[in-house]
Amino acid sequence: METYLWCAVGIIISVVLPIVWEVVYRYFPKPTPSAEPAAARAALGAFWRTVKPYVLLGIASLLTAILVVAFLGDTLKDYRAALLAGYAWDSTLQKLRR
Repeated sequence: METYLWCAVGIIISVVLPIVWEVVYRYFPKPTPSAEPAAARAALGAFWRTVKPYVLLGIASLLTAILVVAFLGDTLKDYRAALLAGYAWDSTLQKLRR
């Protein structure tokens, strides 16, 4: 179970990292003098549209982590190996998806 959790953490990092960079580049432009609530709602909607595919991919990857851990089994000796296996799997999956 601990190995699975570390594998899942690697996947979560792989899913969250692109989201964070997307937010930094897209949603933190230079501030404008007139910030209105409508602009905030529009930004929140745009943020959800950006994040939604990553959330769905993360859910699919977490389910796949079960298979990764089952396949690699005893070769995952510590949390570092599990973390890297989860990250590598999800990163590869995201690249193949494009």
